[in-house]
Amino acid sequence: MQQIQDLIQAGQIETAIRETETMLSQLPSSGFHYVIGKDLLHLQRPLTAYLNYSYNVMKEDEELDIKALYLEMNSFTTQYDQWFLHLLAYESLVNRDNLDWLADFSGESEKTFTITGFEALQETNKTYMQTEGYRNDQLRQACELQEYLILLRVQELVKQTIQDNKGKAPWADIPVLVGAHDYEDLIAMI
Repeated sequence: MQQIQDLIQAGQIETAIRETETMLSQLPSSGFHYVIGKDLLHLQRPLTAYLNYSYNVMKEDEELDIKALYLEMNSFTTQYDQWFLHLLAYESLVNRDNLDWLADFSGESEKTFTITGFEALQETNKTYMQTEGYRNDQLRQACELQEYLILLRVQELVKQTIQDNKGKAPWADIPVLVGAHDYEDLIAMI
């Protein structure tokens, strides 16, 4: 999966999606295949509202000098009931090659942003874990590719939302990192 990681770090989200979908489609059909061709772009408007609200609270109420943001998805492979994003703010942007600084955030949103549209995948992941589907090599590989696609679709959503808000919202003009808990090697900088 190094090629997908390299594409993410190069900002080539769309290419990474196509390649990952192709790899998943070559495996025997499973519930994980639901993600193929599905995006999260229906969440652009509510994500814009969430970012506007959270940024303004941290900027005005907490008086942060925000230089970067990090949207982190929860541990979605084990937390099936709700998939969400949590926003962290930073008053400095440190080294992109060493992400240890992400633990030293200056502020965080008191609210999370719920991801909707992938509920079928949440159920598939729950069943997969409860039935020990990971013991099947092909199913385990399909699950892993699905994990990549979920994160890639979140990154696609954020990238499109930022592009649509350039020059309109201050958060759209600073670096925004997008990843998931325990997926540090798949963080994209938008």
